Amino acid sequence: MLALSYLHALPKKNYFLAWILAMLYSLTDEYHQSFVPGRTPSLIDVFVFDNIGAVLTLLFHKRWADKK
Repeated sequence: MLALSYLHALPKKNYFLAWILAMLYSLTDEYHQSFVPGRTPSLIDVFVFDNIGAVLTLLFHKRWADKK
């Protein structure tokens, strides 16, 4: 949903930039987790789970927007 929010905030519908911004936020969130007791940072979270969520959301939006 963050990638979709970025997409709507951009002046032009730039799906690639929205994805990049979501991935950058994900990286900073994992970095933040390294300072929180009981939490561990994981690049798997960034490059697998967060990436899949951002890509699928943007793909569904693109497909839905193209049908209109």
